[in-house]
Amino acid sequence: MRVRELMTGKPAACVPSDSCAVVGEIMGQWKCGFVPIVENYDTKRVIGVVTDRDLLLQLVGTDRAPSQLPVGQCMTRAVKSVSPDTELEEAAKMMEEAAVHRLPVVEEGRLVGVLSIKDIALAARKQWAHAGPHVAERQLTEILEAIAAAR
Repeated sequence: MRVRELMTGKPAACVPSDSCAVVGEIMGQWKCGFVPIVENYDTKRVIGVVTDRDLLLQLVGTDRAPSQLPVGQCMTRAVKSVSPDTELEEAAKMMEEAAVHRLPVVEEGRLVGVLSIKDIALAARKQWAHAGPHVAERQLTEILEAIAAAR
């Protein structure tokens, strides 16, 4: 199974000059805790990511309103990403090694999607359903424990 089959396509993104308030609004609207940061909206080249945790830690540590703090100041710049054609096992291993729960999906240098642990869990449930509930639960548990243990 390839990342393309599981990823959330056309994700929301921000640019570094967008405020933390804008990112928070996007997270609320999309019911997510992760937003890729792109160089600009035309190229969609990923230059960072921001999580709900990143926002919280930055806002607690500063005396500025979220509307006055550019997301570029709290984003993670060392971003791991995958291609839509990456095999699921390889993407899951990358998540485990990087101790992350989400990966931007990039094709020809452009953001095209996001792969999350939730996407992997849903795929596992479908893929292993025929094997019986106990096998599926055990295999899914092993994947999720490996990713979580890497933190």
